Amino acid sequence: MKNEGPYILEWLAYHRVIGFRDFLIYTNDCDDGTVEILDRLTEMGLVQHERNEVLLRGPHKSALKYAFQHPLADRTWVYVADIDEYLNVKIGDGSVQTLIAKYEDADVIPVTWRLFSHKDMIEYEDVSLMERMTDAERPLTDGGFPDRFVKSLFRRTPDLERFGLHGPRYVDGAGPKWVQPGGRELGQGDNLTRPAEHYGYDVAQVNHYAVRSLDGYLVKKDRGRANHVKQELGGAYWRKMCLGGEQDTSIHRHLEATKAEMARIKSDDVFADLHDDSVAWHKAKIETLQKDRAFRRVRGMIMKMSEAQDHHRRYEKETSNSAESSAAEDPRDRIASLCKELRGLIDHIEPFEAAQTAHGELDDLERGLFGVTAR
Repeated sequence: MKNEGPYILEWLAYHRVIGFRDFLIYTNDCDDGTVEILDRLTEMGLVQHERNEVLLRGPHKSALKYAFQHPLADRTWVYVADIDEYLNVKIGDGSVQTLIAKYEDADVIPVTWRLFSHKDMIEYEDVSLMERMTDAERPLTDGGFPDRFVKSLFRRTPDLERFGLHGPRYVDGAGPKWVQPGGRELGQGDNLTRPAEHYGYDVAQVNHYAVRSLDGYLVKKDRGRANHVKQELGGAYWRKMCLGGEQDTSIHRHLEATKAEMARIKSDDVFADLHDDSVAWHKAKIETLQKDRAFRRVRGMIMKMSEAQDHHRRYEKETSNSAESSAAEDPRDRIASLCKELRGLIDHIEPFEAAQTAHGELDDLERGLFGVTAR
């Protein structure tokens, strides 16, 4: 985590409600009270907070490297998640134990993201994301975008080599059993961490509140990305991650229990003061950022997308059936479009250094052709 102070309370309370008990959290370069909040929660026995000494691989992968060796991560089952991701189990009592029991012979249960839009929430408020964020991306049958990422529950087996952002990595020759929610076993030819279909949303999904409010997003932009640290957050990331079109309140089955757990945690006066101080910090930070010309420009761009309901757009697969239209297309426009597509693919190249190099090559190409890079 980095500068996530106001969002910790609900995320922690919710995941405790659905059955998680051990929380190992890494932070780096925070100045909004996140460190103090997590230190207090550690004193209260609710989490284990560790400082993340960031390596060249970036904050995310550095934390996962340390976590792999941490005693608290030596558990039968492990789950890697960010603070804007809520595991939403829809079967039985909605607990993580119910999901594991359903696929007890699996080594990995990859649960697919479902993005949620900002639902026209512009100003930052200290509100329940679970309650407020109900506008989810469309199903594939109604113009939803394919190829959605997963976050995985997995066993800590001897052939596990390291933790990954979206799924575990195993030593060569290992044969772990990957089973999607819904019961489909994955095999050769399947994309294990970015399935094109068969999401199993009737069993489980990861509610991904990637953008939250528009003004809250400005703080996220200022903070920067945790994985692809060289990439600047702007309108392109918002457009990619802010998707809606279908009402989804399935997580509300745990809303009252989560609020009760939040109240219990916040009954600690020290924690309550730290939480409120962090909320105030974020509000003050937003006021400062809105005075910056670059941030005002990004905010204006996103406001136009919001007003145009861009987050409700439908997926349209690009085709090249018309030779006439292809001939009339400006080659530079086509190159710009291809560069944009490539950046989305490069984001997920490993190792991280190779992704950085590839982005640098595209930067040079774009500057040569257009005088400026899209980044």
